[in-house]
Amino acid sequence: MTQIILKDDIDQSKIEALLFFLKSWDIDVELKTTENKKSSKFSLSKGIWSDYNINAEELRSKAWGK
Repeated sequence: MTQIILKDDIDQSKIEALLFFLKSWDIDVELKTTENKKSSKFSLSKGIWSDYNINAEELRSKAWGK
């Protein structure tokens, strides 16, 4: 299996033209779309510290000495 990943938003007409071109060369194609999910910077750290009572503001004040 070979995958082609298109990373930018592309007009539907361009996608259809690309699919038509590939199919004209007898290349079996399948279109799958996914939504871009913007993840939080701290998504992994939330899981690590989920068992602790930690406040982000408290951590910032301790880190910056304010």
